[in-house]
Amino acid sequence: MESSITITSPAEATVNIREVIEQKSLVAYFQPIMSVTGKKVLGLEGLIRGIIPGSAGLIQPKPLFDAAADAGLTIALDRACRDAVLDGFCDYHHANPDLLLFLNLDTAIIDEVGGSNYLCEQVRHSGISPKNIVIEINESKALDTQGLTQFVDYYKSMGFLIALDDVGAGFSNMDRIAGLKPDIVKIDRSIIQDMDCIYHKQEVFKSLVNLTNKIGALIVAEGVETRAEAIQVLKLGGQVIQGFYFARPGQDYVLKAELIVKTTEVVDAYKSLLLRELEDYNQKCLAYTHTVNGIIKALAVLDHPDEFDAQLHHCLISTDTVDCAYVLDEAGIQCSDTIGAKNIGACEKLVFHSAKVGVDHSIKNFYYNLIKRRQDTYISEPYVSMATGSLCITYSRVFRLAAKKYILCVDFLEAPLPVNP
Repeated sequence: MESSITITSPAEATVNIREVIEQKSLVAYFQPIMSVTGKKVLGLEGLIRGIIPGSAGLIQPKPLFDAAADAGLTIALDRACRDAVLDGFCDYHHANPDLLLFLNLDTAIIDEVGGSNYLCEQVRHSGISPKNIVIEINESKALDTQGLTQFVDYYKSMGFLIALDDVGAGFSNMDRIAGLKPDIVKIDRSIIQDMDCIYHKQEVFKSLVNLTNKIGALIVAEGVETRAEAIQVLKLGGQVIQGFYFARPGQDYVLKAELIVKTTEVVDAYKSLLLRELEDYNQKCLAYTHTVNGIIKALAVLDHPDEFDAQLHHCLISTDTVDCAYVLDEAGIQCSDTIGAKNIGACEKLVFHSAKVGVDHSIKNFYYNLIKRRQDTYISEPYVSMATGSLCITYSRVFRLAAKKYILCVDFLEAPLPVNP
């Protein structure tokens, strides 16, 4: 078979991919994976570059593996790459026996070779313990689900750790996370990028953190490039970070002191952010309370609940912080219309519908916590309002009219705060 493939590299050349594999013209690069809260290097991901035989030109991973695929040499290249990474990691392992090596495995080859035990032999020959090896797999590329599960179970039984890579990207199957029970889940850069200022990405990340916590796995945030992204990862429950913010992949990796310094800076910045947010939250709560007190004062002097709608309109006409407001009776049944201040037009969208008189809210937290837990005030976490589609918080408070108990619910507009590093 002809295996001469044109590969674009720093120096364009026609390269015999078979020659690259046979001569092991490969070089291992490593990128640190940082335990930020632990202020240490948890491990190194082994990456690969090809070397054009007879030159110093490097072949980047994609053209290298594309060439192997075209020549039918994917398995041979995958094995040669693992040899190069294991060999390059040995010195780091001897210097720090607790260091983990994140070793990429082309999951597509599992469909072809299954559990051939070749990887076990490679690791045994390297002298590195399986407990130090994290096998990274991209489950979306494996067509044989049963074969993938058997592969994962076998290598876990041999002492290897299993990481699911690129979770959250493309067609990554969330069901397989629970099924495969990985030790580590690596969240794709597509989720991390600009997560500090995009609320929906924050919610996706929090959901993944919650899922991985429940199956006893560790989350690694991949592709973190800014301090703001690193701080947001900590804020949402992540602790381990990989990305250009700490270090780019390099051939001669050194456990540099500045990496630890950077983790300290991120933790200190996160602590400062928490203090600022606490102060902001306290100030907002004072403003919320002032607004709610004013509305309750206006409602409490009415002669009859039928007047709630008009009075709410009057109270909200001049405010720009309230999304909408409504009143419930003691049983949690809405007894006023949903009165909107600034985003009333959004209520007409087909996806979002404002609740009408007679709707039962008795299972909602803003009712349950007040009546069943006998709290005076309840303030929710930010959420997307089903009334208007706006990001808001609900502030609910009990008040009385003619000896009857009612609950005022006010939805305050809540902009997601970007992280300021």
